Amino acid sequence: MKSIAVKLFDISWRNTGHSTRFLAIREVLILFSTYLVYSVSKNLIDATPILQAFGNAWKLVELEKTLGIAHESTIQVWASLHSIVILNFLGYFYAIGLWVVLLGSAAYLFVRNRRLYWPMRNMYLVTMLTAVVVFAVYPLAPPRLLPGYGMTDVAHDLGLLPTGGSRSFFGYNEFAAMPSLHIAWSTLIVVGWWKLGMSWAKILSLVYLAIMTLAVVATANHYILDVFAGFALLLFAMWVVGIPAGVKKMVEYRDLQDLRNVVQGWPHVFPEAGFLDGYHRSTSPSRQTYGMGVPVADGSWRILA
Repeated sequence: MKSIAVKLFDISWRNTGHSTRFLAIREVLILFSTYLVYSVSKNLIDATPILQAFGNAWKLVELEKTLGIAHESTIQVWASLHSIVILNFLGYFYAIGLWVVLLGSAAYLFVRNRRLYWPMRNMYLVTMLTAVVVFAVYPLAPPRLLPGYGMTDVAHDLGLLPTGGSRSFFGYNEFAAMPSLHIAWSTLIVVGWWKLGMSWAKILSLVYLAIMTLAVVATANHYILDVFAGFALLLFAMWVVGIPAGVKKMVEYRDLQDLRNVVQGWPHVFPEAGFLDGYHRSTSPSRQTYGMGVPVADGSWRILA
């Protein structure tokens, strides 16, 4: 049985009749508009649930302590002890590095390997949609806002936070720590570059993911469990995007020509049914049985191909 990842990349998305310029403009509009909707939506659903967000945060910390992985402050102290420059670098890497690499990878895949680009783009959209729902039902304050947890707010100290926070219409949701989209999208980048098969790209993508994983925790923006939640979110997106592969395969082998004949000949197939104006019973009705499941005879009738 094929794995989810294999099924995912079996999807074939055709764009017959559209120029590359048209597709590029369409993709920019789709990605920009969906991210805009995502940004606005996650703020509209956020009614500043401070008590709930901090309550969830302390429960998460207790869970991490039970699992023995509550080491966010340890990681931040370790990074700062080596050099404050490293911690500052991780802060900028967290704020800017994701978008530079994500947009650059998307542009490269769109130009060089469009068949791979489509499912990757769809996974990106699924993660955004799913994250909005999770943020609504499970607000979570990040470690940098948790009083008494002993972590420095690196992003605030570096002036990297948008003004207004959750109280700004186009701001960011302060209580959207889980899942970490930085981890989900960084892992998506790794998947894309590994699929391309270039050894140097595989190595660089893994290094990039490792640095981003360190950055999301060391900058006090996410808990260690948020990292695992980010990985799980991408796996869920891969499963969702993989669903059309099975649907497409089922539909491709369906005899749509025969289905068309059923629709055109329905008065003869169902002689007891009512007739609309303009439809008349034939004097010698056909007794042909119209079945489904016959192999496709006319490829032009395939859909989703």
